[in-house]
Amino acid sequence: MTVGSAFWIAAARARESEREDRLFHDPFAKELAGERGFTTMAASERATGGENAYLPVRVRWFDDVTLAAVADGTRQVVLLGAGLDTRPYRLDLPADVHWYEVDRAEVFTTKEPVLARATPRCHRRPVAADLGTDWTTPLLDAGFRPGERTLWIAEGLFFYLTEKQIRTLYETAAELSAPGSLFAADVTGTTGLDSPAMQPYRQWCAAHDVPPPFGCDDPPALAEAGGWTVEHLTAPGAADANHGRLRPQPGGLVPGRIHFVTAKS
Repeated sequence: MTVGSAFWIAAARARESEREDRLFHDPFAKELAGERGFTTMAASERATGGENAYLPVRVRWFDDVTLAAVADGTRQVVLLGAGLDTRPYRLDLPADVHWYEVDRAEVFTTKEPVLARATPRCHRRPVAADLGTDWTTPLLDAGFRPGERTLWIAEGLFFYLTEKQIRTLYETAAELSAPGSLFAADVTGTTGLDSPAMQPYRQWCAAHDVPPPFGCDDPPALAEAGGWTVEHLTAPGAADANHGRLRPQPGGLVPGRIHFVTAKS
């Protein structure tokens, strides 16, 4: 995730938190987003023609996966490309959960002052590292325990990586995890990646030496290539990822669309 998109997602969480029928409540999102986040969100929605109803559903889906995993006994969580996420503060997590957030140092420069006056509900450790380089050493130095059952979260991350980088993330997470660990991710399909609406972002990527947007129409194969076995596959709009916000969609694999995936080691 780019730093700019982190502010945008925080703005979306802030707006959702103000709804009477909100899918979650993030009391820190508005301050984290700041003017930059709301300006970016407004520009994005002008370009796409309206409010992005998908983002709150995605946040809630990962919330539900997280709560289910800790209810099942998982006590170690790694959030890859953490951005301005605040789950250790807003979710009802057991105090003995060890939560690691991996992202570039510049993200935490913005984030930590806002969260400094609050107390996380579990053991939270920021890990300043670039996922494109060595991030395992900083993670281990922060106290991560290899061989323990772990929940790995990649929310809104794969879109910004290359296929090689994604496979490396899967492989590394598998090597560090005990059997029964879980990897949760959203995977964008290939439909629309070359559309006119995507061209400004593609041009920005080219100008800043950033990978073009990633899409994959076979998320199970992507996970399996990295050493994981898909446990559940669904999509925004399916019965388990909708909450009355999106046009109903079938679950399962449908090439071209976004998928939500959980895979086990």
